[in-house]
Amino acid sequence: METKKQTRKTSGKTKELILVVAREIAAEKGVGQLTLEAVADRAGISKGGLLYHFPGKKELIIALMDSYVSHLSDELETATKPFKGHPQALVLGFIHWYKKFNGIAASNRTWGAAVFAVQSFDPQLMEPLHNWYRKLFEKIRSCGPASLDSATAIMAIEGLFMLSLYNLDHLTTEEKSRIIQHIEDRLLMRELNPKNSIE
Repeated sequence: METKKQTRKTSGKTKELILVVAREIAAEKGVGQLTLEAVADRAGISKGGLLYHFPGKKELIIALMDSYVSHLSDELETATKPFKGHPQALVLGFIHWYKKFNGIAASNRTWGAAVFAVQSFDPQLMEPLHNWYRKLFEKIRSCGPASLDSATAIMAIEGLFMLSLYNLDHLTTEEKSRIIQHIEDRLLMRELNPKNSIE
């Protein structure tokens, strides 16, 4: 007889499978074509089994967005950890993050683009991502005198990420390396201007 702990474990695995499959379908066909029937069919479960975890498409997309934002938070935390204590840890973390993936891996581009397409389905579903960026800018503001330098550098790197996301990156690897190096040089090898704050 299955114990409650085993039941919870099985339930957790099913929920994880549903999210993996939903992400695949959204990446392949877009959020508009993401249906509960398609997810249940590909996951090999009944629609009732899917509805047990996610009562509707909206709840499923919210869970996908939450998972994506959690992924972003984990990646940023991992990227900034080696620079803990450095006044420009946040920017150095962003640079390290970008270098690690050389922008956005091709396998993640379609999913990343699908995430931003959620806005056309229901703008309110973008709230988890809005919250992530609000927290990011709070971190930038907390850089004090260096906040303007930090904001400029991070926005430049975000621009490179977005070009990669939408497959609009026509820069060579060398050109991207020079841009990143330029950001590091400008940010870390000159005296900070105490007036450079975005507050």
